[in-house]
Amino acid sequence: MKKFLALSLLLAQPLLGLAQSATWQQQVNYSIDVALDDRQHVLTGREELEYTNNSPQPLAFIWFHLWPNAYRDNSTAFARQQLRNGSRKFQFATASQRGFIDGLEFHVNGQAARLEYDASNPDMAKLVLPQALAPGAKATITTPFRVKIPDSFSRFGHVGQGYQITQWYPKPAVYDQKGWHPMPYLDQGEFYSEFGSFDVRITLPANYTVGATGVLQNPEEQQRLDQLAAATASKKTQQDFGTDLKFPASAAETKTLRYVQDRVHDFAWFADKRFNVLKSGVTLPSGKQVTSWVMFTNKDAQQWIKGLQDVNDALTYYSQWVGEYPYASATAVDGALSAGSGMEYPMVTVTQPSAIVHEVGHNWFYGILGSNERDFPWMDEGVNSYVENRIAERNDPAAGQLSFLTKSPKIATKLGVEGLPAAALNQIPYQAAASRGLDQPVSGPKSGEYGKLNYGVIVYGKTASLLKYLAGYLGQEKFDAAMQAYYQRWQFRHPYPEDMQAVFEETTGQKLDWFFQNLLTTQNHYEVALSDMLVQQGTVKVLVRNDSPAPLAVPVATLDAQGKVLETRWTPVFGGTEDEEKDETQLNFRREGVAAVVIDPEYLTPQLNRRDDQRQLEGSFPTWEPLQVKPLASPERWDRHFINWVPVLGANTSDKFMLGAAFYTNLLTPKRLNFLAMPMYSFNQKEVNGIGSVSLNVLPQRNVRQLVTKVQLTRFERFTKLEPSITLQLPHSAYNGVQQWARLATTSVQNEDENLTSSIQTLEYGAKHGNALQSWSAQAELNFLTSDANSDNTARQATLLRATATYGRYYSAKKQVRARLFGGTFLKSSNDFLMGLSGSFDYRRQHTYLDRQQISDALTAQVHQTDDRDGGFKGYVPAVSRTWLTTLNLEADLPVTSLAVYGDLGVGEVFNATASTTTTRTYYGAGLILPLAKNILRLYIPVAGSQFANGLPESRRDFTSNIRFVLHLEQLSPFRLLDEQLAR
Repeated sequence: MKKFLALSLLLAQPLLGLAQSATWQQQVNYSIDVALDDRQHVLTGREELEYTNNSPQPLAFIWFHLWPNAYRDNSTAFARQQLRNGSRKFQFATASQRGFIDGLEFHVNGQAARLEYDASNPDMAKLVLPQALAPGAKATITTPFRVKIPDSFSRFGHVGQGYQITQWYPKPAVYDQKGWHPMPYLDQGEFYSEFGSFDVRITLPANYTVGATGVLQNPEEQQRLDQLAAATASKKTQQDFGTDLKFPASAAETKTLRYVQDRVHDFAWFADKRFNVLKSGVTLPSGKQVTSWVMFTNKDAQQWIKGLQDVNDALTYYSQWVGEYPYASATAVDGALSAGSGMEYPMVTVTQPSAIVHEVGHNWFYGILGSNERDFPWMDEGVNSYVENRIAERNDPAAGQLSFLTKSPKIATKLGVEGLPAAALNQIPYQAAASRGLDQPVSGPKSGEYGKLNYGVIVYGKTASLLKYLAGYLGQEKFDAAMQAYYQRWQFRHPYPEDMQAVFEETTGQKLDWFFQNLLTTQNHYEVALSDMLVQQGTVKVLVRNDSPAPLAVPVATLDAQGKVLETRWTPVFGGTEDEEKDETQLNFRREGVAAVVIDPEYLTPQLNRRDDQRQLEGSFPTWEPLQVKPLASPERWDRHFINWVPVLGANTSDKFMLGAAFYTNLLTPKRLNFLAMPMYSFNQKEVNGIGSVSLNVLPQRNVRQLVTKVQLTRFERFTKLEPSITLQLPHSAYNGVQQWARLATTSVQNEDENLTSSIQTLEYGAKHGNALQSWSAQAELNFLTSDANSDNTARQATLLRATATYGRYYSAKKQVRARLFGGTFLKSSNDFLMGLSGSFDYRRQHTYLDRQQISDALTAQVHQTDDRDGGFKGYVPAVSRTWLTTLNLEADLPVTSLAVYGDLGVGEVFNATASTTTTRTYYGAGLILPLAKNILRLYIPVAGSQFANGLPESRRDFTSNIRFVLHLEQLSPFRLLDEQLAR
């Protein structure tokens, strides 16, 4: 069969060549001399490049990338992206830690040429040509340059005298059929560069060891590397290497290393005086010999010894499954990379040892195919991850992103992941994001438009899973033949998604729009079910229904009584219509030995729900496996159904110590219908308290990201709360700007001891936005409050409008200032409802108090514990309002210490209960904040304020009795923590 496929592929090549559209691409040949000053961390060099205009248009200018300028200041696209992705390291870097490129003096064919810098991006500039470069013509462009090497903030930089020299020289942007592609340097988002040749000469102290793109031309340095490799090979254990990571002194003499390479689009080099060296090699199917190298420091030496085999595995299997490696060598080097676990360059990669296969594999997709990764990152990262996963799964069927869960059989059984293939485990991160409406399409967003987490979850993980699914649908041999044809046709030629689709369609003879245009370019959530089954003599007829918004093909299998797959058939591509008949398809199976039928037993399809994927042969309803209770979290499976649980503890002055457990549906991937049951037994009251909720989770196709309808029942401290609510999260993308939510809730609270019931209807709107440097939020609430009728049967009612705005900004890498502005007014007042200057009265029971009933002298709600709501004063001032109140709350973290200072200012019409009068007054407070557990537990220590008779404490008791605290236990909710992490 393989010979037949290979012969078919060879016969198809001429037809494929005729089918492709006429294309062209520019050629850039470089000659670079550069010297390293390892005391000043400076490169001084000269570049000469020959630019060939193969386009049909004359060029009046050429865009250049000057990427070291990305590290120049805080105005660059790189600096902005660092903040968006949660890092302040570069923002507060010193001038000596930053980098830049200068000393440029461009000449074109000997004539001076001017640079026009991009107004928004100092790492991009137009080189205006003295004369237009005609189609087919060549130009020789020269310039000196000087580069200040930054500290390691991303891919280019140094740690001490260990150097990662990448994106370091002036480099033309790509000009192709879609126009110019100038792009600023980004940390999340890689590159697109013209193919050509490099002749690079590097001068540096003689005791440096260098790993680089290209073939080393110095025989004496080749001999030195061989000697280092022989010395390193004699070491077998970590003890042999030791732990010394100090840099030796640089040699007084220098050496100039020359590297030459053609058919590459970039050149990188890595230098360190501490490198150990190992050398090996592989023989490719054609008989070609490829040398493999690893260069590493003493740290993690044992892993790097194994890493040499990983380089060999990548060279072997990528060559076998994708196409033969065209270069003479491949090198993996150790480095202090600050942008992920590794970064690839032609023939060389800087990486952690655990990522070697992935990074070396990039040679095929990033390097040899050279697609536009800034616009279509999946074409490199995702396709590469698919092949990487396939290599990992050769010896371990569960190998993948979460394979650590399966290493211990006991842990795997406890969590319910035992027996799951890698395909199931690898989909869990995508399912977690998608089930909350936080996923993004595989193809469409540019690299920088993905959420930080989604860049890995979607671009890497989901793409790899979908390609595995496509391989299952097409058959592995057909898939491999299509991948090899794609590689052969488009190597060194910059393919786009439509080019990949065209080759796959031509090679397989199938239309694949449903995959490339639907599965890859949308956020469609897919669900397929067994809708009916008919058992006849010798045959099992199965009706499969596609409940998805787009067409899909799925594998369906019959199982024997032990759950072993007997026969697997794929449906045609079907469904995604408004015609119910077209959304169903029939498959026929042999009857013998069949006990059940299941959709997708190997977890290839991107489904979020698998609970209706199996049917027993006997019975007319979907099979519900016996329910299993597992700790923490469990995956979605077709053969089991889980409830998860964790133990919980609680305490307050009324209920005293409480012990219980929380039982809930899938924490990782919420379903359409979810529940939480958290019973807690109070040993003091001898009764059951706790929380219970049922929610309906809807993920609209557009505009609204998530719609949650929820009913929650809460019972603690002799009160019972029932609260149905509807919450809308928007916009549909969680990463493109201001995040907003709207909520409508009806809260009923019954105080059992006083037989008093209150009801609050709440309409709430909130918004927030920010990055690692600064953030803001705004929230407005309209509350309609009603309490029990009084003696004349008149209900006591009030209408309260409240609004809060917050702003925070870091003034150093770890220190922040914060401001909060609050305003509230009663549109309709009642004696029973008040606003508090020093915290709210929590009518809706939103906050956890240790002493809500005011039993304890030390923990009393409001007096000693606050909720930071309403007026938000840190010190307790017994001032309340039933008309209006506004406050300004300021905080600043102190340098050196963990303490912060606060200042509160408030004014409002305050009610005096003793005199039964209202007066307009101004209040103030100031003191210290001691964060005991970040934002979960904070102590407020007042040193001045309106609560003191003369503005200051008059005694030690006056001081200590006014200390307050806030306890935000909601911050520890695993549901909340996971939601927040996934939304990054």
